[in-house]
Amino acid sequence: MKSAQHSEGIIDAIYYLQKCQLIMKHFNTQNPDVIEWLLQLDETQKQFEQNQCHHPLVEQSAQFINHKIIHPFLLLLEKVLQFKNFEYELQKHKLEIDYVIRRLQIIREFLPNIPKVPLDDIYCLSSTHQEWAHLAKYIQFIDLDDPEILDLQFEKFNDYISVGCAYAKLGNMIKLPVLSMIFQNLGGAYLITNIEKAKQIKLKEMTNPSVKFIQNLWSIQDKAPVLKNFMKYSMTKLQSHYKIYVPYLFKPTFTLERINQEIESGTLFQQEEFQGFDFIEDHLYEKLTQSLFRKDRQNKIKVRVLSASKEVFRSKIDEEHLVKQIANISKDHNNIFEGTSPGLDGKITKVILQIHGGGWVGMSSFSHQTYTRKWANHVGEDCVVFSIDYRLAPKYPYPHALEDVWQLYLWIVRILHKFYMNINLKQLVLAGDSAGGNMALGICFRAIKMGIRIPDGLFLPYPVVNLNFKVFNPYLLNGLIDQIAPTTILVVVLREYLNSGKEHPETDPYLSPIIADDSFLAKLPKIRIICGANDSLTGDTIRFVNKMRKLHHDIKLDIFNCLSHGFMNFEVPIVGVTHIGSVINLSCKLVQELFKSSEVL
Repeated sequence: MKSAQHSEGIIDAIYYLQKCQLIMKHFNTQNPDVIEWLLQLDETQKQFEQNQCHHPLVEQSAQFINHKIIHPFLLLLEKVLQFKNFEYELQKHKLEIDYVIRRLQIIREFLPNIPKVPLDDIYCLSSTHQEWAHLAKYIQFIDLDDPEILDLQFEKFNDYISVGCAYAKLGNMIKLPVLSMIFQNLGGAYLITNIEKAKQIKLKEMTNPSVKFIQNLWSIQDKAPVLKNFMKYSMTKLQSHYKIYVPYLFKPTFTLERINQEIESGTLFQQEEFQGFDFIEDHLYEKLTQSLFRKDRQNKIKVRVLSASKEVFRSKIDEEHLVKQIANISKDHNNIFEGTSPGLDGKITKVILQIHGGGWVGMSSFSHQTYTRKWANHVGEDCVVFSIDYRLAPKYPYPHALEDVWQLYLWIVRILHKFYMNINLKQLVLAGDSAGGNMALGICFRAIKMGIRIPDGLFLPYPVVNLNFKVFNPYLLNGLIDQIAPTTILVVVLREYLNSGKEHPETDPYLSPIIADDSFLAKLPKIRIICGANDSLTGDTIRFVNKMRKLHHDIKLDIFNCLSHGFMNFEVPIVGVTHIGSVINLSCKLVQELFKSSEVL
């Protein structure tokens, strides 16, 4: 009986795929599209046949794939065949079929990895197993509203995403920036009233997305003038909001050569005794005395500053004191209260360093203001948020973005309070969503290794904790049906970020924090994580929390039912998901909690 149960999903998948092929053979088999579709269906059937086994995740995954992909595809083909002119009808559904076929290709990549998951892995254990019972103390599942109500909201929001996809596609069609913007805006206005056309464009682009399309899609709030201006007027108001440009002061720490050398030599997790900060000595005085407000994206790091305080950088110290500070700045790094720093009487004592997501290829600090502004106001006048705009791939692949964040981190913990009157750094929270969460953990690992102050807390919305997608978990299948960050997009993003062929996510903890040594994980600060139950990245996050649980770490994970990846950016005016407001309010409380618990310590 058990054997039959374990093979049912695979048997159904093979049966449905065979039926799909039989129906497909009724169409014109000389048609190149039909020939390719038949080939892909046959290859997928063979892959299922080769992976028949009694592994619990094989059966579970097969059932999901049948329910979400293969059986609906079979029903579509049966519907098409009922038409008198079924060849014409088939062409009408070509984009849908192409998208199914592309996802079947991804499924074929998943299948061989599923039986490799150890049987003692948490996802192979029964839900009543004590491992899950222990983990339940660290994880909370939250319902925002009735699922049907949320489905209606997401249906409308996905229409907005479809228009966004079409807008992003239009931006690729004309190279001249001015003409491209005009074409985009006129086309976007038309597509708002023609959602079905927008959906067709989305379907086509999501099947084989280019990195340019992904960048345009994920940066639509930054680049679409009408939407950007509307967001500006609807954002939470603040006392202070401006952009600064922080110079590169320190010699590079994150280089691919250095990271790989440390991995090969086995020294990656060997803690070092602090020897002082390694400054770039050329023009150091000039860099430190330059105005932070002088725009320079080539030689500086753009940072958005948000605060409920009227004054953040009240005034600079005098020149004589500046010379002394430069001479002594690399000493006594951990004691940030030592000496007569001008910021010791400053009103701002709390700093949030926020690292935006966007798959390392898109987005910016601007679009994340829907929640970073609320953080600033909620924590209060004694807090400032520094939201970084790091360099993006593919022009700047791994680890350029990580190096930018590290430079800003060192500037905050060592330079900031020494040179600016209104800041007295006592507490520091590092926050990062998605790719930003990945880098936040990487910054902590580097600080631990080099003996530099670590943050007082980590807040990580849906972090990327594992870039080795060969390690399977059932949540990865959600990427097959995700409307905003499907696997077809994640594959491209990963390829562009890791584009030299010398990156190793299976051994590099700066790419896959989940594989970090326990000695480093144990030294991480308090961690609060939020993610969605429909997110393809949530599975690895649960594994990460379970690993931290075994180290008796202060970590909590809130999982929101019905939500997918990137939901912190879903509170868009008019077309957004209204219930995301309550999630953002919770995020404010969690950030505040990290500061308060630090005060107790």
